[in-house]
Amino acid sequence: MGDAIRARRHALKMSQEALADASRINRTHMGEVERGKRNMSIIAVMAVASALGCSLSELAGDAKL
Repeated sequence: MGDAIRARRHALKMSQEALADASRINRTHMGEVERGKRNMSIIAVMAVASALGCSLSELAGDAKL
């Protein structure tokens, strides 16, 4: 999931800090998620998807599971 989040964030030219702020998630936590070091709750993933302007299913479809 972290790779999918990072790819969408880069495509939008959004900083990690801006995404974390828009998602109401700590920036350090967001960085660890993108690097695959931490997991997120479904509520947090929904907030990230919303901040990225996509649906949860679109974001999950981009993830290499």
